[in-house]
Parts: sequence; structure tokens; C-alpha cells
Amino acid sequence: MEESSDMQITVAESSEQQTQTESWVPKLDMIFESEDKAYWFYCNYAKELGFGVRKHFVKRRSSGQVYCRVFSCYKEGFSRNPKEGKKPRADTRTGCKAHFTIRINEQGQFRVTEFDPVHNHDLIPKPVPNPDLNTNLPVPKTLKNPKTLKPVQQIKKFVPLKCTGTGTSTSTSTSTASGMSSESSVPKMDMEFEDADVAYLFYVNYADSIGFSVRKHYVKKRASGLVYSRTFVCHKEGFKRKRGDEKGERKPKPYDRTGCPALLTVHITKNGKFRVTEFESKHNHPLVIPSKAHLVKWRWRKKYPSHLQNLLEEEEEEELGFENEGENENEDMDISTLVPVNCINYTRSKRKEGCMRDGELGEIMKYFQEKQIMDPGFYYSLQLDPFDRVTNVFWNDSKSKFDFEIFGDLICFDTTYRYSENVRPLVLFLGLNNHKQIILFGSAFLYNESEESFKWLFESFKNSMRGKKPKVVLTDRHVAIPDWLSEIWEGIERRFCAWQVYNEALSYLNSVFVGSNTFDKEFSRVLYDFEELEEFEFEWDKMVKEYDLSSNDWLNDLYKEREKWAPPYNREIFCGDIRNSLRKENFSSLVRKYSNQELEFREFIRDFEIKLEVIRENELRADVRIDNQVQLFPFARILKQGFDFYTLEIFRVFQAEFEFSLDFMIYPTSQTDMIYEYRVKNGENPKEYFIKFDATNTLINCTCKKFEFVGIPCRHVIKTLDIINIKELPEKYLLNRWSKNAKRISSVRFDETSAFNADPNGSDFARRYGHLCGLLSKVAIRGAESEESYNLIESLSDRVFNQICHVLIRSRNAS
Repeated sequence: MEESSDMQITVAESSEQQTQTESWVPKLDMIFESEDKAYWFYCNYAKELGFGVRKHFVKRRSSGQVYCRVFSCYKEGFSRNPKEGKKPRADTRTGCKAHFTIRINEQGQFRVTEFDPVHNHDLIPKPVPNPDLNTNLPVPKTLKNPKTLKPVQQIKKFVPLKCTGTGTSTSTSTSTASGMSSESSVPKMDMEFEDADVAYLFYVNYADSIGFSVRKHYVKKRASGLVYSRTFVCHKEGFKRKRGDEKGERKPKPYDRTGCPALLTVHITKNGKFRVTEFESKHNHPLVIPSKAHLVKWRWRKKYPSHLQNLLEEEEEEELGFENEGENENEDMDISTLVPVNCINYTRSKRKEGCMRDGELGEIMKYFQEKQIMDPGFYYSLQLDPFDRVTNVFWNDSKSKFDFEIFGDLICFDTTYRYSENVRPLVLFLGLNNHKQIILFGSAFLYNESEESFKWLFESFKNSMRGKKPKVVLTDRHVAIPDWLSEIWEGIERRFCAWQVYNEALSYLNSVFVGSNTFDKEFSRVLYDFEELEEFEFEWDKMVKEYDLSSNDWLNDLYKEREKWAPPYNREIFCGDIRNSLRKENFSSLVRKYSNQELEFREFIRDFEIKLEVIRENELRADVRIDNQVQLFPFARILKQGFDFYTLEIFRVFQAEFEFSLDFMIYPTSQTDMIYEYRVKNGENPKEYFIKFDATNTLINCTCKKFEFVGIPCRHVIKTLDIINIKELPEKYLLNRWSKNAKRISSVRFDETSAFNADPNGSDFARRYGHLCGLLSKVAIRGAESEESYNLIESLSDRVFNQICHVLIRSRNAS
């Protein structure tokens, strides 16, 4: 009986072991959510058996999508003959046939189609841990000083998202990380980070507390450019290369490499975050005592953003404080003798390092002087720092001023350079003309991003336009514009630009954009397309759940500020549908391609002028099409009115609204005196809209607020006007900024906000002079666009001047 029971226990144990074994052994027709999960599953299997894995073969569709992957044993194939002077491989390949193949199915998942477990070489057995091995080495006394172990505060925020591992890495080296840092700052397996940069900074913080430096050693990218794996190593990893054959001498490194094995590897997960997949803590060299770390030229200092590097230096100065550690025998040493002479030129201003090169200011000033000779209306302004160095530059020309006079009700303050690396800090003031084309109002180099600099920039723009103010300014979410904007332009509205939000998302959600073929489309729809609040809220929740982004801090902050950028909110603020024009390739996107910091200023400004000329040429062609377009005879009077008034691009939008209005039904709801209210709905859509019409002044409002938001009457208003027998739009609903004649001299109104008007409190002569300057400036701008118009203006100028002289003589004789 006892033998029988023992046999049953043995069978049960073997059955349990077999079940556990089967869970990690690959089988045909297994399904994985992604190729990465299949790869890591096979790696885990290989780890248990004792062999390495190589990504052997990949097949892609024309779109770049991977549809087949083959993972093989690391001894697959045969070693090639090593090149002359190259060290041969230590692990000779044996042509091993073991492999693991996956192929994508209709649901987008990956299915195992081939699995060969047979190897033609010996496998490496798993190491058995030694319980007698003691890794708790004593901590040197110099590291027990809590002041020397104080971590840099700015880096402490780079704490991993979660830690599920136990950090089982052990070390028998003479230098070890065990016990030298707090539990929260020591890397562990399966830690997760928002991105690879955060993981890097976390490892740097760990290295700083231990006493070594970090190098970015290895990176793996997909064909799309997405980084999916990163390895960071000790600064003494590898061995020094021989450079005897190179011409010239290089500056020797301040340290020798020893082949140190310490490293940290992170790999991307499905939700775009990075997980620690490999961590080795042991070093084969002595570590640096933290109290002496400031004397070592760490390489990772160069990798920090300038503001972090400055803060690190400031905190180290406060932390170290030139304290006596028992090594300085002369306590009365004069510290001032240690300060370099050139420190007297140091400034605390947050200037972008490397943006303005030596001699570049001279090239900029030369360009401005040449422009002023060719264009008397050219304007520029410079801002100096406390040491009289140029830190910010602004400029615009006469054409920009002319455009702002007509289309200056809306400004997009473009600072998208902030989400690109190694580009000039080029800021653009953009607008929208009557053809729905992006136009330029002004440009600037913003080397200093302080609140004071932004205020100076807007004041410079205001001065260049002689006080004329816009109605709405669209900006980036993070631009430092608090209450002072209303001091510069009283009563102005500020909203966040959806196009700049999209560019910001490309930076903060880059791994999600690249890792999914559909996220770009879904995010753009939520950002631009939904004008109904219910649809917007539903689609947003759907997107967050589908892509597992509920824990993304940036996206959550964006949602909290949705009232400042989402189309369903604040629709009474005019935005002119500029968001859709910015989505197309516009002047900003063209210039950004050629704003690399490495380019000389003359090369940059040449490309800038070429792109500016292109957009102005396109605008001129659109103006010419107005006079040459074929006359249409629409079947409705309101369409004929729109065709005669609007430019072709705006008429197409208006025509689409008219066609949509044909499907709507209208129902009267109430009447109070001469005010009528109606309910409008589409039979296929349960959504209802409400119209209020005042017969005394033909004022009509719709709850969709399309006219207030875009400046074009909506389909609901058009339907209502037709029902109440008003066959043409009231004049107040025909915005001059969308008209064919918007740029005609007679259509430009010179009021108290005119950029060319003189002081209204001045003399009559000054007011007339200011008015005529603006009038003739517009004539000059339009007349210079072609040789024929130039000759016409020149031939008429003498005749006009003679007539003016005759008028003045008659008026003087009469008086």
C-alpha cells in the first residue's frame, strides 16, 4: 500500500511537472498578440533549454507591415571567414536547424506555423545557484555619509512606473552595487518606464549614486524608425581600440576601458512603455567614491538637456560646498584663486546653447539691411539680455503688414520647433487668407523662452502692425502667456491650436503612433472632426480604451484642457477653420524641413525666402483665378449670391452646406412678438438643432454656431431662410474676409485700429497722411506683383500728381 501511494505521488508530481513544462514549450497554431510577444516567448523557452535566439528572417508587405517572422538558434548557419585583422567569433556556428516561425492571421495576431526543436549541438545547462555564496559585502565608510549619498533631486522623479521583479542579480566582483543605494533607485527586472530616455536617466541616477558613468551602447530600431530596444552600459565597457593607423592624434580619454559587463537593457511593450529585460550589476573595476564624482568628466553630462545640466551643477555646488573632507591641509586657501578669469562673463539667462553661432548676428543684420533697402516697410526688432547680447530677433515685411490689415482677425502663434531636435528656434505668426491658404504675418528666432521674451515678442509684433489687434490668438498649450496678453491686446481671445496639439502628440505618443497603423487616423478624427459634444466624448473614450492609454499622463492632461482646443467647445470664438488648412502642407511645415541647426544662416534664409515666395505665388494664382473663373448659373438665388461673393474655395464649402440643407426638416416651436424659434433635424439623425430668428433686424442664430466659429452660414440657417422665404443671405452674414474683393483697396476699412492710421488725437494733416500712407502702400504692394501692373501705376502717378497740384492751387485761390 505504501509503495502504491508513493507511486501515485510520483506520478502526480511528474504529471504536474509535465503540465508546467508544456506551458512554456512552443506548439503549432499557438497565437500571440504581437511578434514581440512571440519573440520573448521563444527567448524564455531558449533560456530554459540553454541556447540563444537570433531574429533570422522577416517578410514585409509593401506598406512595411511585418507578416512573417523566423526566429532561429544562435548557431544557425555557418560562420563566414573573418576579414583580415578582424577577431574571429568565439561561438562557431554549426548549421543548427532549430527554429520558430510565426505568420500574421486575419485578426492581426501571429500564429505559429513552424517549430523545429532539434539542435545539432550541445545545449548549455542552467546554472545552479549557490546558497553559500555571500554577496552582502561591507560598505566602505566613505559611502555611509548620508550627505554624499544625497541623490540629485531633479533626477529623482525618473522612478519606474512599476516594479514586479525582485532584482535577483548577484555579483562576486570586487566592486558591486549591493547595498550602496536605496531600494527604489536600484534597477530590477520588469521595471517599466514611460520611454527609453526616462529609463536612461533612471540608470544615470543609479550610476551617480554608485560611482560610475553610463554610455548609450546599443539601440534596435524597426524599419519604421521606432526604437524598440536600448542597452545602457558602464563607461568602461569594451576595450580601447588601436588608432595607430589614423592620421592626426586624438585627445586621450580620461579613463581606460576594462571590458566591464555592467549593463541595463529595456525593451518596448504593447502600450509603448519600456520594460527592463536585462540588468547586470557587477563591475570589474573600482568604483568612484561619490564625494569625488564631481572631479570626473562623466560622459552622461553631455546627454542632459541644458536646463537639467545647469541644475545639476548648481545642486552639486550647494551639496559639496567646498567642504573639508580631511584631504586639504591648507584650510586658509583663498578659493577666489581657483575661479577662472572668464567666469565674469557667465550669465544665468536660459539661453539655448549653440543656437546663434559666432558671426551669425552679423549675417542676420546684413540680411535685414538688404531687405530694408528693397522694402521700405520692412520691420525688425532685437531683444538683448542683461549683458547686451542679442537673445531674440523678430522681423516682417510690407506684404505681411498688408495681409494682416485684411486678415488679421485670427493669428496662429506657431512654436512647433519646440517638439523637434536640432532645429532653429523659429517662431511664426500665421494667418488665413480668403482662399483658406496659410499666410505669414511675422517671423522670429526665440533663443530665450522666458515669459519676458514672449511678452517682448508680442509687443514687437504689435508695434510692427502699428497697434492693430487680432480677435483670436491660437497658441501652443505650454507657451508662457498668462494675463499679460490681455494687457497688450485688450479683449482678445486665446485658444489652443489643435494642429500644434497634434505635433505635440507626435512627440509624447511617438511609440503609439509608430506602433499602430490606425492610431494616427483615430487621434486626428478626435482632434479635428467631431463638432458635437456627445460624439467627441464617445470617440475619445473609445480611443483611450482601444489603445490602453488610460494611464498616460500627457493624454489625461490634454483631456482636462479640452475646452480650450476641442471643436465642440467655445464655438462662439471665430477660428476660421484654420485647423484644416494647417493640416495640409503649409508654409510652416515647408520651412521646418530646412531649419536644421547645422545649416548656415545664409542657407537657411535662402530656403526661407524660396518657400515664402512659393506660398505667395500660390496666393497670386488663386487671385488670378477669381477674374478668370467660368460664370455659373446655379438653380438657387442663394447659391448665385454665394458664387458672386465668395472665393472659389469658400464657395465650395458654402455649396456643400446648401446641398446638406436639402435633407433637413424644419418645425416651428414658438413665437414671441417678432422672434421665431424653429427645430431643425435630419430624418436619419436624431440630433436636433434650434434656430432663433429676429424678423426686426434679420438676425438669425443656430445652436451649432458654425457661422460664429467658421464665418460661413450653416445648413440649418440656410434651410430656415428658405422656409421663411428669404432667398438671399442678409449682408451681415457675408464676411468680407471670405470675399473675392477682400484685397481690393475700396473694401479695406480704415478705422481706429488701422495699422497705417496716425494718432487720432493728432492734427487733421497727420490723420490724412496716415490714411494715404496705408492706401498707397497697398497700391504699391499690388502693383509690384507683375511688370504690367507696375508700368500701369508708374504711368498714372504723374497724372495723379498733376491733378493733386491743380486741386491744391484751386483751394488756395478760393481761400
